[in-house]
Amino acid sequence: MRWFKRNFSLPSAFVILVFVAFMALVFVGCSKKNVTIYVTDENVSVAYGADMLAGKLGELGYDVNVVHNLKDSPEGLVVELLVANDVLEHVNDSRTAEAFSIKSDENTIYITGSDASGVLYGCIELGEQAQKKGELTADVDFLDKPDMVLRGTCIGLQKTEYLPGRHVYEYPYTPENFPWFYDKQHWIEYLDMMVENRYNSLYLWNGHPFASLVKLDDYPYAVEVDEETFKKNEEVFAFLAEEAEKRGIWVIQMFYNILVSKPFAEHHNMKTQDRGRPIIPVISDYTRKSVAAFIEKYPH
Repeated sequence: MRWFKRNFSLPSAFVILVFVAFMALVFVGCSKKNVTIYVTDENVSVAYGADMLAGKLGELGYDVNVVHNLKDSPEGLVVELLVANDVLEHVNDSRTAEAFSIKSDENTIYITGSDASGVLYGCIELGEQAQKKGELTADVDFLDKPDMVLRGTCIGLQKTEYLPGRHVYEYPYTPENFPWFYDKQHWIEYLDMMVENRYNSLYLWNGHPFASLVKLDDYPYAVEVDEETFKKNEEVFAFLAEEAEKRGIWVIQMFYNILVSKPFAEHHNMKTQDRGRPIIPVISDYTRKSVAAFIEKYPH
């Protein structure tokens, strides 16, 4: 250390040069370009796309404002999001769902979708292009649409072994059976992965989910989970459906109509499932009302 103090010295001009260069780097690092994302539609998927794009641009050092009125925006580049069914004249077939175009005009970039999901995918695309280039440029001309109507993943709410006293496909939604189902942060990460890969459907596979998710006035005895678990199921399923809708994802609950809940079967002195059983009015009524209650409760 003595040697360093005694012998190490720099010419004053070099010190000044280094200081000026450092200050220039600080100035460049702190300077930001203004980008306004103008949202013209109140759909939750459009709002999510705007937030996702804002996050991607923010990572590149842009000062991003998401507005619903251009009067509220500062000067700078504008990215306008809009849903318009008639703008995709370049799509040559009848299926234009989830299609989008990205076009620029002077200081404005227009992301136009045939629907809200199209705008969402346009936001993802523009954000990815900007990150690949390292900047957002106003010279974009891009059009895309999906080739497949449904693109999704399937998650089995089932197990590899039978539960005590039950048969195949009979797995109530409980923390004991499926602890991961109640992890909201895990669901957020999974749904983010899905939207980044442009999936639009999530399939939950279970033999008879209704007795874990809805209550029927005509069949109060059909519920097969306790009250605390039922409330947890309501909360998690509603959360999942809402977060999925933001990302343009349908939650599709699979089930088998040959099954009824165990307490329902015991009440009516029948089997929970019987592949050779003909249509029985009480099972038909119970199933129809279960599906109707499920759709009404979880419209997403």
